[in-house]
Amino acid sequence: MADLRKGLAGALVGLAMAGAAHAAEAPPFKLIRSDEDYGYLAKVPDKTGLDALRYIPIGDAGYMSLGGEARLRVDSIDAPRFGLGGEQADTFALTRLLLSADLHLGDAVRVYGELGVHRDIGKKDPPSSTDRDGLDAQVLFVDLKPADGWRVRLGRQELSFNATQRFIAVREAPNIRQSFDGARITREAGPLKLDAFYLEPVLIQQGAFNDTRNRAQRFYGLYGQARLSPHASLDLYVLELDRDGVKFGAVTGDERRTSLGARLAGTRGPFDYDTEAMVQGGRFAGRTIRAWGGSVAGGYTLAAPWRPRLGLRLDVGSGDRNPNDGRLETFNPLFPKGAYFNETSLTSWSNLVALRPSLGLSPRKDLTLEASYMIRRRETGEDAIYLQPSAALAPVGNDHAKAVGDAAVLDATWQATRNLKIQGQLAHQSAGEAVRRLGGHAVDLAVLFVQLRF
Repeated sequence: MADLRKGLAGALVGLAMAGAAHAAEAPPFKLIRSDEDYGYLAKVPDKTGLDALRYIPIGDAGYMSLGGEARLRVDSIDAPRFGLGGEQADTFALTRLLLSADLHLGDAVRVYGELGVHRDIGKKDPPSSTDRDGLDAQVLFVDLKPADGWRVRLGRQELSFNATQRFIAVREAPNIRQSFDGARITREAGPLKLDAFYLEPVLIQQGAFNDTRNRAQRFYGLYGQARLSPHASLDLYVLELDRDGVKFGAVTGDERRTSLGARLAGTRGPFDYDTEAMVQGGRFAGRTIRAWGGSVAGGYTLAAPWRPRLGLRLDVGSGDRNPNDGRLETFNPLFPKGAYFNETSLTSWSNLVALRPSLGLSPRKDLTLEASYMIRRRETGEDAIYLQPSAALAPVGNDHAKAVGDAAVLDATWQATRNLKIQGQLAHQSAGEAVRRLGGHAVDLAVLFVQLRF
């Protein structure tokens, strides 16, 4: 207890000296905060600044790390859902506060917890399921390491296997991140890593300490990763998503969907590439599932001032060509990254063909800029236009036009300090023929993020 009191006292001093130089240069924050490890501070004799928060010794072999995040998101949009359904212009804010504690009891046992409070401010529409929540456990798990290279994780956790997060994501852009309840076993051996998991997504309730697992959904599978070389990696996976009482088109039923996928990514000199493909089978309401989706992306970074990167990406997801043929061909993106396309939430992987050229610039080490243009079509005119994550914009009608509209987007990210990041996006989404025939029109969006981590 004396060590714990001493560590906490040092943490308070560290907060007061947050702007001071650090005895040890802290690594960048990770997308999933539970992936961070500050055990290296045990060997740093002169801890300053926030080091005292990151490493609080407990006994001879244990320690605790404290952390957190405060984030403000401000949206201004003139036509949600392309202006359909009487949607009006809106400007509102979303706030997120997360506080975490990471307790290491030697090398074999670890307990990690993260509490969150989420609020929407000034939003005209009722809050969405990812906008508002009272004080609740965002993450709460126990890690056990029975042997070298093995880890068993039990409890509430976040899930992400690769940097693109196309189909399994932490849902960072929306206010409330995606969590799951369940078990995950990880085996690492040299360049190989294998994950086996059985999870249920967390069902968000707007009160305090009442979020529960969604018993109507089960997500499980195997995900393998191999480092082929210092510059290339290969992922192979088989995933099962079982959902009860879901709706596709005018049909409601139980979905049992199996997804087989592969991803190859890497760099070769100034070139970078990232390709992923997924095929899906199973059953839905007595129908056979036959769907597919994927992405082919690449870029070239010039050896010039501001390091210009020219990028090109093609994203495709299948749609249902005939609702009466006993098959469901609409691609299900599982738990996709919400801002993979842009922050408008007007684009989903289902029934999609999207071509996206881009130009990225880095005027400074801490500043990145990107301009992109996305051309979007329906994969088939027989299926709906889908919004994030996979919600139909309107029932499928007799209009088979494929043009949904194009999106011009400007992005900027400034990593002002290790702790403070500011991001902004301006987006103009035009209304293609398929949207105009529904009565929709173009959309303009401006988004600002201010994120403080410690």
